[in-house]
Amino acid sequence: MGAAPQTVPKTLYQPRMRVFGDDLVPPRTAFFTVIPTVLAFVGMLVWMLGDDAGFVLACAVATVIGFYTLWDWLFRKGPTRFSTTTAMALLMGYGAGALNTWATLPRGGLTISATMGLPHGVLPRAMGAVLISASLLYFFGEIFEKPIFGRDFRFAVDARTRGLIYIGVIAMMAGYATHAIGFQGPTSVGNHLNPFGAFLIWLYSPLTAISVTAFLTAPRGRPKVLSGIAMMALLLMFSIMGRRNAVYTAVEIVLVLGFSAYQWRGRTFHKIFMILGLAGVVVVCSLTFMLLRIAGFTSNRTEHVTVAKRIEVAGHMVKKGGAYALAASTTTQNVQRRTFVLGFLASVLDGSMRRPTAHGLDAIKQAQLVIPSFIDPDKDYSFSEEGLVDQLFGYGFGDQPNSILTAGATDFGLAGLLLYPLLLVGCTRLLFDLLARFFSTVPLMLIALSFINSSLQTEATITGYLSTMRVALFFGLVIAAFLAMPKLKLYDK
Repeated sequence: MGAAPQTVPKTLYQPRMRVFGDDLVPPRTAFFTVIPTVLAFVGMLVWMLGDDAGFVLACAVATVIGFYTLWDWLFRKGPTRFSTTTAMALLMGYGAGALNTWATLPRGGLTISATMGLPHGVLPRAMGAVLISASLLYFFGEIFEKPIFGRDFRFAVDARTRGLIYIGVIAMMAGYATHAIGFQGPTSVGNHLNPFGAFLIWLYSPLTAISVTAFLTAPRGRPKVLSGIAMMALLLMFSIMGRRNAVYTAVEIVLVLGFSAYQWRGRTFHKIFMILGLAGVVVVCSLTFMLLRIAGFTSNRTEHVTVAKRIEVAGHMVKKGGAYALAASTTTQNVQRRTFVLGFLASVLDGSMRRPTAHGLDAIKQAQLVIPSFIDPDKDYSFSEEGLVDQLFGYGFGDQPNSILTAGATDFGLAGLLLYPLLLVGCTRLLFDLLARFFSTVPLMLIALSFINSSLQTEATITGYLSTMRVALFFGLVIAAFLAMPKLKLYDK
């Protein structure tokens, strides 16, 4: 008789499952041929034209492609890539922002360049460079970057995860009570951030996105009630965290819902109702944010104005009447100019074409700020990109909307502007893939959402990106340790 056939245990020959699923979307033709080609062609055309008509064309193309990418990503369940979200953020931040200012700011017949005090041709060249940079991100990202989430990935919120949300809300409230976090961010002592506050700020957006899914998928009874209270508390914190943070978090809410067991597809009315409701929360909280901001200016205090003091002053303003009308008018005026973040990039790019660039000094100095002070106690806390730009190109800027593009242009001109976003995406993805080997679903989801939130921000410095990367491992370990603890009575069943 022959020997019985030998079998190999499945664990020896089956590949290790990815935490976020194995069914990956292949590269899509539209995103590595059509969209990059359109962006590159229009970008080069506008660069050569150098006039206002070309500038408006570039902004319009950037806006259309940016919103199409957002719609495809969130509502058609397109794949999530850091390269795609970064490109989308640059197109919408620079293109849609500039288009909004061009369309809404009273200019008295002047061109947008004249209104902003910029030389002729500077804005079209900058906008053209943004389009070309985004085209490279779309092209190389679609081909070389694997989607973060597989089509077979489903995110389930269990009792332990809901417990994390409850504890997170309590920690947020403790953070405000102890002044570890304040208006728009963590507090600091000298040049050192409060570590507890920094952790809470890192946790806020991902936890809020998950909390909405937790509420919608929670079973009836105590889990539903507790999840609803936690969700509302976190959403109301939009008023303190800031308008941009509210928008980025709202995007992540829709993203996480798409991975959940919530019946999202085929319920058009529910989709519209939910999106309008979420947009309403963002608008109301944005007006409240502006009111609290104005309250800080009118509190007649020279020291740091706490959140509690801002709320107290805002309450008096509401009682007097006209508070929200003031917040609405101030927001309207602010948005007309505040969305125009292209001006600083245009000036930096123009300066880099006339004078020698920093040759990497900006990136080195910004990276140095991320090194813990106990390792590098002599680092230059006073460094700013604006100061370096002034020194190199002869400007006199104050606080400006920095980005990965302004850093690239400061260091290497147009070449740096095109290269730096690709390097940033590559570094972010390498770190994420490394962390994905060690973390389970919930900690890795929080890390992924923190990276996605960072990539959605047009106005983010190299220091900001590297800070998010630096804390991912440590904060992820904190979450993993909490989830590994024995069950608490606070957990629902």
